[in-house]
Amino acid sequence: MCNSSSNRAHDCVKQIGSSSSLEVVGVYRKFERSEKMRNLQYVKYFGDGDSKSYDNVKDIYGKDNVKKLEYIGHIQKTVGTRLRNLKSKRKGLGGKGKLAESFIDKLQNYYGIAIRRNTNNLDKMQSSVFAAVFHVCWIKSQPVYLQCPTGTESWCKYQRALANRIKYQDKSQGLPKNIMKW
Repeated sequence: MCNSSSNRAHDCVKQIGSSSSLEVVGVYRKFERSEKMRNLQYVKYFGDGDSKSYDNVKDIYGKDNVKKLEYIGHIQKTVGTRLRNLKSKRKGLGGKGKLAESFIDKLQNYYGIAIRRNTNNLDKMQSSVFAAVFHVCWIKSQPVYLQCPTGTESWCKYQRALANRIKYQDKSQGLPKNIMKW
């Protein structure tokens, strides 16, 4: 028995194994105790992209009884992280007019918008993600706004200008063809 700061006795269990397994073990214990201690079953697991904990509990109450939900902000952040990692590993991808931080931030934000606005429609979500990619990954001589959402409320400045019958002039550089080939 150990004494806690509140002078109540409790059982201390020493973690055996790597520190990365601590979360897996902790989540499993919470799910396991939920039936015995509270007579309830967790039906949803909010994850951050790491599937080790989820894999451990998805079948705890029976085959595929626990549904995994992803935090959209984490998915959005992953896009930026992977692009930054790619830029650091491959020479010539970074710099002005290429995979600059501002470009990665813009793509990451559009990606998040596409997911948030279409959480209940996978087909629309997929087409919105592609629209976001085409919107920011264009070559100056060939801008691609046709897949962007239309109307006065669109996140695409071109489509908003078109809906409001205003001439649109894009000041961004686009991406060089050699970057688009990556």
